[in-house]
Amino acid sequence: MYDPPVSSSIDLSIPSELGYERVVREAVASFAHRLGFATERVEDLKTAVSEACLNAIEHGNAQTPGLRVDVTCVWDGSGLTVCVQDQGLRPYSGHVTPGIEQRLRGDAPPRGLGLYLITQLVDACGFKLSSNGGNVLYMCMRRCPRA
Repeated sequence: MYDPPVSSSIDLSIPSELGYERVVREAVASFAHRLGFATERVEDLKTAVSEACLNAIEHGNAQTPGLRVDVTCVWDGSGLTVCVQDQGLRPYSGHVTPGIEQRLRGDAPPRGLGLYLITQLVDACGFKLSSNGGNVLYMCMRRCPRA
């Protein structure tokens, strides 16, 4: 197995156009495989990263041509942190979306499961405001699944 350096990172920037999230998904998956993540963990990460990018494109940047979504992946020797930053036309409200139970009962619309999925697939995640404007969704994942 590849023994990654104690610290390693990649940076990506995509336009706010649906479809470009696939580029990020595959790049992050390759990076995670290189770091020794199990295939199952990489698949979870791919889904979480895709959802985060879609959220940034659709909601943060409102699919505005010319705005970017920046993605940074940092390996610190024990875990991988992925930050997805939009240019913040719509600041994150802090509202937690309804869970799957409410949707199955018909108490919530079927769309909007992205943030819920992310929380279920990674070890930790959250939002913060960027110092230069915009929203940052960060996700952390260790090589081994949480217990």
